[in-house]
Amino acid sequence: MKGFIKLHRSILDWEWYKDANTKHLFIHLLLNACYDNCRFMGKSVKRGEYITSLTRLSNDLSIPVRQLRTSLKRLMKTGEIDTQTTNKYTKITVLNYDSYQVDEVKKKKKATRRRQADDTQTTEIIKNIRNKENNKTMIERCKKDIMWKETTAMHFSLSISKIDSALNKFEEVLTITDENKSTMRDLKSHFVNWMRYNSNKISTSNGDCRWKWKGQAIKSGTKEEMEIDKNKFDQKGFDFTIL
Repeated sequence: MKGFIKLHRSILDWEWYKDANTKHLFIHLLLNACYDNCRFMGKSVKRGEYITSLTRLSNDLSIPVRQLRTSLKRLMKTGEIDTQTTNKYTKITVLNYDSYQVDEVKKKKKATRRRQADDTQTTEIIKNIRNKENNKTMIERCKKDIMWKETTAMHFSLSISKIDSALNKFEEVLTITDENKSTMRDLKSHFVNWMRYNSNKISTSNGDCRWKWKGQAIKSGTKEEMEIDKNKFDQKGFDFTIL
């Protein structure tokens, strides 16, 4: 099997990262999942699916079958995979596979003439600007989708303001990695998957803003929380200050 897979550094914060068997199994599934439409025993295998068996996995990973079952159940419980078992094989589907393995955009070959090179560079700059604008627009739409935010907040046991803060962080990640989401569905799916690795950090963070007023220790939190205090204490005599 040729090629490579992407493995984001955020996996270091994944809840199963320190579970050797579960981590080993999941990376093995990413490496072996079909990256294009495949065939197995006359059946179509879709992108992100892997046809195997517990015995084969046990041999490949040197993990006892009983421990493999435990790791599979953990990955299913936290939404990384789904399984379908027959009397001949087990089909494992890596959920949200595309969010792990986004198709690479092939870089254009260097032009032989200076003008062609300049045109290519200009095109890439414009494309990156548009990508950032597109992501930012969809992030803002997510912030206005109250029902979706409430559902996501409930799923990760966070407040709505924490989801807003997480969306800001996620936008920074997309900018750093130069990733462009073409649809809201793709962006929301990737965000939820990213939250699986980062929800603990988001829940313990104090927010992106810091402020104080006379007689009050420095406070930190979300922009919404700061605005609430600002409306109350940004008056004469309080010396309300945004740090």
